[in-house]
Amino acid sequence: MADMVKRFCNTFLVEGLFIMVLGLMLLVLPQLSTLALSLMISVALILAGIYKLISSIIRRDEIEKSWLSAIIAILMIATGAYLTVRPILNLFLITMGIGIYFVLEGINSMVIAFESRGVLKHWWVGLVSGIIQFALAFIVLFGLPGTALYAIGILIGVNMLLSGTSLISVYTGAGCRRLSEV
Repeated sequence: MADMVKRFCNTFLVEGLFIMVLGLMLLVLPQLSTLALSLMISVALILAGIYKLISSIIRRDEIEKSWLSAIIAILMIATGAYLTVRPILNLFLITMGIGIYFVLEGINSMVIAFESRGVLKHWWVGLVSGIIQFALAFIVLFGLPGTALYAIGILIGVNMLLSGTSLISVYTGAGCRRLSEV
């Protein structure tokens, strides 16, 4: 694992800085970023449904039950359209999904931290990050429905700041060279 970390040192630094900047942008206007993320997901669902519908029509001779794929595509389009028209329901569902995401991300951060104990100097940063991600999940899931209006922007922003910090700590803790020395 140490060789892999050293091989991708600069990638950890650049990705960490990029994720931190995105996190700060989300924190500046949490309600706007929450609504924007909600609409992006609705539009993505509509676009994915349109693609799936076109694909099922074009490949109807190759796929045994293309009608089933077409029905699923129509349901995706309808769901995306409905969630676009009903942004509060969309925010509620997405906020629940974000809470579950934070639980899974917290588990992942802790597992990686424990696995890198003997390799990285600052392995404990991943552990702290995982604990904070569990706290964020608790706030999101038990604060519903009120948290749905602003939580997504704030929590994803905080999560991105933590993830960026964790990646930068890998860069500094692994004895990586600075980008200017490469």
